[in-house]
Amino acid sequence: MSSRMRGRQPQRHSREFVREVVAAVVPEQERERYLPFARELCATLKRPPGPDYTRRTKLVIARWFRRGLHGKLLWRIGVGLLGRLFPDPATGEVAG
Repeated sequence: MSSRMRGRQPQRHSREFVREVVAAVVPEQERERYLPFARELCATLKRPPGPDYTRRTKLVIARWFRRGLHGKLLWRIGVGLLGRLFPDPATGEVAG
């Protein structure tokens, strides 16, 4: 496999990708409120979180929480995005 092919990752900011994650965890009547958060959060996830998230990721979550979005749904969106962006390397399974 060429080195260019190994470095390629699926498109992370696809509107459809983010919409699928939100649709999987947020009730239908609330989805439009949570889509901007999911897009912004996805943009901060450049690498799997190590011991902690980046400062930018934390600020995004805090800002949307203060805007009145439900913390449990923010968490579920985050888990869904992380699971799809960074599948478990040992099993290849998608978490979330």
